[in-house]
Amino acid sequence: MRATILAGIVALGTRSARATESASQPEGGSATEPASQPEGGAATESAAQPEGGVESVAVADALVVEPGATCLEQDRLTEQVVGWLGADELDPRLTVVVEGDRIEARTLRFTLRDRGRVLAERTFAPGPSRCDDLHAVVALAIALAVDATVLESAGVKAPPVEPPPETTVPEPAPEPVLLETPAPDPTAGSPPHVDLTPRSRPWELRGQLRGLLAYGAPPDVAGGGMVGLELSRKSLIDLQLGLMATSAGARPVDGATLGVTLVGGRLDACAGPRLGEIRPRGCVGMIAGTALAEGRGFSRDFRIALPWVAGTFGADVRVGLTPRLRLSFGLDGLVTVVRPVFDVQEASGARTLRELPRFGALFGLGLVLVLR
Repeated sequence: MRATILAGIVALGTRSARATESASQPEGGSATEPASQPEGGAATESAAQPEGGVESVAVADALVVEPGATCLEQDRLTEQVVGWLGADELDPRLTVVVEGDRIEARTLRFTLRDRGRVLAERTFAPGPSRCDDLHAVVALAIALAVDATVLESAGVKAPPVEPPPETTVPEPAPEPVLLETPAPDPTAGSPPHVDLTPRSRPWELRGQLRGLLAYGAPPDVAGGGMVGLELSRKSLIDLQLGLMATSAGARPVDGATLGVTLVGGRLDACAGPRLGEIRPRGCVGMIAGTALAEGRGFSRDFRIALPWVAGTFGADVRVGLTPRLRLSFGLDGLVTVVRPVFDVQEASGARTLRELPRFGALFGLGLVLVLR
């Protein structure tokens, strides 16, 4: 960030130096005698004014800020733009429109326009995280966009320069040198602009907390929850790792009760586009864990843990609440690969009490928080 601002200061200093050097050599090479004003000079002066008779407009009036979810402020940004430009007025034909993203607090763009025609455009995705740095970078980018090359391409004349005071012994004026200006190349595009767009961070880390309503995992209807971390690349492809647990409580079986709890780690890969504040996703994954069973009221009560593995497939939808918080809800189907079977030992031998269904479903509702 400091290197970016320093580069902008050097660029603005170089531009000011060029303006000072050109001011020391007036047109025609005569710097000793001011040009005599012809009759009707007032009409000539007014003819040099822009259309509408307005020579300039305040930067605050030419700057339009739509902050969206960003921390940009009109007055604060105007003050910094004036500081970078060294002037508080612009040509009345120029306008600067700054538009912040409605969801992301660090994403914005601005356009420099000449009566509606776009001269320059910059996008920050994302910009600096600190609000002070964001104002400084955007103001510097606007100041560099309102450059002499952009003003000349828009047909804006340079401001008049007052001649230096007369000297007692004028020096002979040098012979004027005529420089032939090459004809513009019609095939050439617009002049290149300095790209001030910060490098976007391709990865995003999120945390999620979700409540679960399960059917068939374990048997019957059960409740539970899930907590996990998620790594996303450009909000298109997500890889999430979490820990989940569901339980149906104790259920009656042959005059006794049997309680089954499923605990497992879950790995999912999801993908989906972002449509404004809504993002639908499709997911596939796998759950690997343990089925814990506890019997009560049998001739010999028992507690046992058996392996449990299931594949998952489903979809969810995420809705942006704030730039860092999102609501998530979705439905997953379960296909049990390793099915726990719970037996009871009787005098006549082992008898199966219950086994996990082959198929099940999970409905989830929760929140997703952007960590970085």
